Amino acid sequence: MEKEKTTPVKIKTFKVKDLEGKFLLVKVGNEDHPATDDQIKNVQDKLLELLEANNIDCVAFVTHHAVSMEIIEKQK
Repeated sequence: MEKEKTTPVKIKTFKVKDLEGKFLLVKVGNEDHPATDDQIKNVQDKLLELLEANNIDCVAFVTHHAVSMEIIEKQK
């Protein structure tokens, strides 16, 4: 019987007092270990459970690590 190979997971965490109405970008994987579609879906499902359980209304985008995103705010 073959043993399943596992690799350590590095997680960057940020403490935020209030996610209500905020945008949350979650990147899964890294250059050495790119995330699979199943891993991204798993993180997305767990995050959704967490947000719903705590009644947090925010926009969350779970994606591959190589995605780059810039938020541009509307000027008044």
